[in-house]
Amino acid sequence: MIKILTPTEFKKIEGSLSRASKKEAVILSLFMYCGLRVGEVCKLRYRDLIQEGGVFVEVHVPGAISKTGIGRPVPVPPMARCFIGDFTGNKYVPVGTGESSHFLFPGTGGHAHMSVHGIEQLVERICFKVLHKHVMPHRLRHTYATMVLKYSNTREVQMLLGHKKLSSTEIYLHPSIQDLSKSVNKTFS
Repeated sequence: MIKILTPTEFKKIEGSLSRASKKEAVILSLFMYCGLRVGEVCKLRYRDLIQEGGVFVEVHVPGAISKTGIGRPVPVPPMARCFIGDFTGNKYVPVGTGESSHFLFPGTGGHAHMSVHGIEQLVERICFKVLHKHVMPHRLRHTYATMVLKYSNTREVQMLLGHKKLSSTEIYLHPSIQDLSKSVNKTFS
């Protein structure tokens, strides 16, 4: 069984984002509200943030940085847009300019971008401070997938997560007895 956050735990982390640094808030938002993989977050570039009308509405995950090699658009829900906007200064960086190829989260010590380990430590530190338990980025991704699946279908979640096989997405299907009862009652009412 996959590990996900409880709704209460999710709300606690969500509530802590306004107290986090802009960088911490946007990193957590990309896991919580977009379901990105840690390796994808590390390698995002400014050109991967898509704006419409001055608002960040989509993260384009290029196939080159995706674990499966599948590029995909991921909608950015309103609650994450403000964190991305605050972090980037709502600055539009036109594709084709030098700045558009800059990493969203530059590394230190001569590294081009933040490392997987660095982002894992950041997430774990913040979540431990808020929840008093160890939470890795993948648990936030699992939570995202489980939450989205309640309002969509398995194929849509597969596309959002960038899974090659539907069977990879099916691990998020863990209906409760209430869900099963609701489905049966809808069917026969």
